[in-house]
Amino acid sequence: MIKQVELTNRSGHVLRGIVDIPDEGSRFPAIVNVHGFTGNKSGYKNSYTQTARFLAKHGFASVRFDLFGNGESDGEFEDMTFTGILEDIEDIINWTKQQDFADPKKVILSGQSMGGYAAATAAPRVNPYALILMCPGAGMWFGCKERAEAMEAKGITSADIEGLCFATSFNHDLYQYEPFSSAVGYEGPVLIVRGTADDLVDDATCHKYETLYSGKCTYQTIEGANHNFASASARKELNESILTFLQALK
Repeated sequence: MIKQVELTNRSGHVLRGIVDIPDEGSRFPAIVNVHGFTGNKSGYKNSYTQTARFLAKHGFASVRFDLFGNGESDGEFEDMTFTGILEDIEDIINWTKQQDFADPKKVILSGQSMGGYAAATAAPRVNPYALILMCPGAGMWFGCKERAEAMEAKGITSADIEGLCFATSFNHDLYQYEPFSSAVGYEGPVLIVRGTADDLVDDATCHKYETLYSGKCTYQTIEGANHNFASASARKELNESILTFLQALK
């Protein structure tokens, strides 16, 4: 079953999403997935949609919202902040635990790219049942403050990203969340997945996250896959890796 859903976040803004629920049973483990920078709940060429439908066939519910300022949710992209993203994640997690399709003790947090960075940062706060990081984009933090200041020194306070207005204030807010120290404190099971042809997130970043979760982390690579796992074979391997990880949870 697929449902269109809404929630009102702590700032009074409406977030709009999609829930995929298995056809038979109740109180399913539920995966909350966080999209990447300039992305949306469907993912690159509907990748998140495909994954959610695949997991639903195997007994897992999926929750996918557009973050504030993105997709169909309230707000403008230029008003998005990383702090706001973390708050949205917490609000979505809490909303999911209250839904009759979800097992409130088995809410899994997942994210890709910036969504992976945000999910890792949010995990110590929301303590999910498990954590899935797909090519976590921690690299966007490095130099973020300097890039914003360099633009502002020229009188520029926003950038045009293919029609989206990106405010330098985002980077100033982002700067307070050093990715690896911010992720410290989560002690549950973790899956990290990266494509070997990813030119945005390097292997060292994933290994550094892996070190944080020593003993409870599985790091898998998908040969030839790019940042968006943009091939039929890469998506199939990614989905099967996620399912294997989820089915092994106790």
